[in-house]
Amino acid sequence: MKNLFLVRHAKSSWADPSLADRERPLNKRGLRDAPLMGQRLAGRKVRVDAIWSSPAQRALETARFFASTLKYPRKEIELRDRLYTNTIDDLLLEIRSCPDEIKSLLVVGHNPVISGFANFLIGHAKDTHIESIPTCGIVAINFQRPSWQLLKEHEGRFLFFDYPKKDVTPL
Repeated sequence: MKNLFLVRHAKSSWADPSLADRERPLNKRGLRDAPLMGQRLAGRKVRVDAIWSSPAQRALETARFFASTLKYPRKEIELRDRLYTNTIDDLLLEIRSCPDEIKSLLVVGHNPVISGFANFLIGHAKDTHIESIPTCGIVAINFQRPSWQLLKEHEGRFLFFDYPKKDVTPL
């Protein structure tokens, strides 16, 4: 059994137009939302065996906030180039390369691919289709497979979808 947490990086800053896209940091909202969403994930008692991030500054900052709240060593976050400029096929190849001893993987990437990949894995059922993962949104997917290499389209079981503006007030 494998658990995959797909995270779109938190909101980034466009304040300095001279920065290359990879160098854009989080903005004020991103710096607020990333710890919040990490705390929500920790509140679900999530434990991750690995965190992979796009090498873009905004994604790495997001991954570091999640690592801190999930008590994962920040120095062990792996930067993966395919998570920056990718296609759904690239992302599938990257996830399939995950060692099987890792049972729970958190991946921080970018739209539109991260949203498309979530739908690729869980299918397009009316109640689970995600139009677009908002910044710092999380999609959790479970696979009844012993190996990441065996992941296939539409075989993921949707667990939850959470994002900063989602109302989580108890009823």
